[in-house]
Amino acid sequence: MQRIILIRGIVQGLGIRPSIHRIAVKNNIKGYVRNTPQGIEILACGKGEELKAFISDIKALPEPFHIESIQIKATRAKKCKGFKIEKSTEHGHADITIPPDIAICKECIKELYSRENRRYRYWFITCTNCGPRFSIIKNLPYDRENTTMGKFGMCRRCEEEYSTIANRRYHAQTIACYECGPRLALICTNNKIAGNCIEIAAKIIKKGGIIAMKGVGGWHLACLATSDSAVKRLRKGKMRANKPFAVMVRDVEMAKRFCVISKKEKGLLESYARPIVLLRKSEHYNLSKFVAPGLHNVGVFLPYTGMHYLLFDYIKEPVIMTSANLSGEPTIIDDKKALTELKDIVDCFLIHDRDIANRCDDSVIRVVNRKVSFIRRARGFVPLPLKIDAGKHAIICMGSDYSNTFCIYKAGKAYISSYNGDIESITALDGLEKEVMKFLDMLKIKSIKYVVCDLHPRFNTSNLASKLAKRFNAVLLRQQHHIAHFFSCMQENNLEKGVGIVCDGFGYGSDGKAWGGEVFLYKNGRLERVGMLETQAMIGGDYATKEPLRLSVAVMSKFLNEEEIAKLIKESEESHVGVWLRQLENKFNIVETTSCGRFLDAVSAFLGICKRRSYEGEPAMKLESIALKGKRDLELPVKVKEINGCYVLSTTEIFKGIMEHLDEPVSDIALSVHYAIGKGLAKIAKRFGMEVCFSGGVAYNEIISKTLERELGNVYRNKHVPCGDGGISFGQLACVKYLRP
Repeated sequence: MQRIILIRGIVQGLGIRPSIHRIAVKNNIKGYVRNTPQGIEILACGKGEELKAFISDIKALPEPFHIESIQIKATRAKKCKGFKIEKSTEHGHADITIPPDIAICKECIKELYSRENRRYRYWFITCTNCGPRFSIIKNLPYDRENTTMGKFGMCRRCEEEYSTIANRRYHAQTIACYECGPRLALICTNNKIAGNCIEIAAKIIKKGGIIAMKGVGGWHLACLATSDSAVKRLRKGKMRANKPFAVMVRDVEMAKRFCVISKKEKGLLESYARPIVLLRKSEHYNLSKFVAPGLHNVGVFLPYTGMHYLLFDYIKEPVIMTSANLSGEPTIIDDKKALTELKDIVDCFLIHDRDIANRCDDSVIRVVNRKVSFIRRARGFVPLPLKIDAGKHAIICMGSDYSNTFCIYKAGKAYISSYNGDIESITALDGLEKEVMKFLDMLKIKSIKYVVCDLHPRFNTSNLASKLAKRFNAVLLRQQHHIAHFFSCMQENNLEKGVGIVCDGFGYGSDGKAWGGEVFLYKNGRLERVGMLETQAMIGGDYATKEPLRLSVAVMSKFLNEEEIAKLIKESEESHVGVWLRQLENKFNIVETTSCGRFLDAVSAFLGICKRRSYEGEPAMKLESIALKGKRDLELPVKVKEINGCYVLSTTEIFKGIMEHLDEPVSDIALSVHYAIGKGLAKIAKRFGMEVCFSGGVAYNEIISKTLERELGNVYRNKHVPCGDGGISFGQLACVKYLRP
């Protein structure tokens, strides 16, 4: 009997062909296996029971393999002799999954430290089960010549391993060793340093220095996480005043010295994706106060390459490992750019000669109420597709200008890009356009029906979307920001109707105002905005986001006079109160907003927690950290009014309630504000008696999320895409599905 078998899913680039070869030999199957643009194709020749066992063993393949479908057709081919891995074919319609980068496996770690192994302490040790994938792919299918490993010819011994079926590196496209693989070098003041590069780099770090390390999907900056002077110097070099840094530790035991780790968080840390996981600081927290200032948690991740493990042989302390980029720019992947732009920040460069084809930052995850929430979906996950039926034609979704990702739709699958940062510069915008075109090329897409962008008229991504729509003669669609958040959550949870609570810092509203605290109702194919937070004024527009005390003054102006506000504000800002109130009275540079994030900022500033914002979300995040220390609910007023058919939660009443408790601990006040917002939003959602989704950046907030679940029961959240702006591109695609333009 002969069968043609086509396997689709997360299979290419993960060593599936060698695995299938071994399964075939085990079951006495003859034929071949090869990569095709449609997936993994197998010709299987054998007896009925042998074929049945062969297919059963394929279906049982473990992670990271993920088989979505297996098609089996009877065929009459020529007589089969043995079973072989054939050369890939590029013919046909592409329907394959690009593999993500995978952390170093246990077997490779064991060999890394085995003196008898010829790859003993070889920094680029990999096998069929681990190593770079997406970051080195230039084209498909995933074969060595289509990757940045193509320039490294295999030595005789590597060729033997590559050709030996029993070897773990059988057909491993990244196979390499000291003799034939990528080389490592240390450069200080334009000179290469002789000796053990990693050991010397470690010594520089231990002395309080900063090094630039070329990683898997981009360059990193590294320094001791316990050194105040090193961290302060790093902040100055990156122009990053307070935004938290991520910390790499050798193992979970090292992390336990300063963090509290749940079973689920431990599993994430040790998974093949090795993401950064936000962990709660313990009472024994001993890292520099400048690593994650004012926050209750810190991002932690484990080594995911041989180079990382070797570094920790010489350093017994946690190390900051942050993306190498200047503020507002994408992570550097080009060596010349790194050597030029980072030379005034670092003491040396740990560099290798394997090119990075695709930028891919570290993924970031937070466990909120026992549920996994992506803050950044990148290394280890990108570009694995998500299933969605948005029609027959290809679609480009450009996402947001902030925490950008884009999304390409093809044949029932959404391919979400890696994290692109904020698209605020020409460099970032040009880079984004190149990445979009690269994705389209890899996915063999020539024709586009829709290009989707945000409703904001001045977004750089909107301008690029218009350009791409003209290039492909496609229809340009503009989707509202918070509606995209809502539908991203709806799609991830396979809901056909529901209520959406969407809270974040900012999104351009359908009425031209700044939205950010919205409640939507979707049923029978119709969407309606049915609730929101009370509109408040942002005095000075965007200035109010950086000086949130302006927001506090605007709210208080509704129930206090200038003298009363000035007494409450005190300190240096007291003198500004009159100016801000005149500005408000004259409606000069005033932006009206329903933003939940901005209201939390206003409370944070008023309570003296964060009066100057240096990064997006800082005041609200620090308010949450203080609130988590709170002991009791002060039961601030929760008042919802119906205005023109829309239910409005009064944030002014919540703020007035704060005035009644100014003698209480700040942590209790902060906690109570969170409770009040959660109760108020739940009160609106309850009116409709339907399933509830919670999305937007505020959905990362542990207290508000718990309050909603306590009030409403089950609340759906995003599972595989960020509930923040990194999920907007997928949400824009979901809008096409649900709203059918």
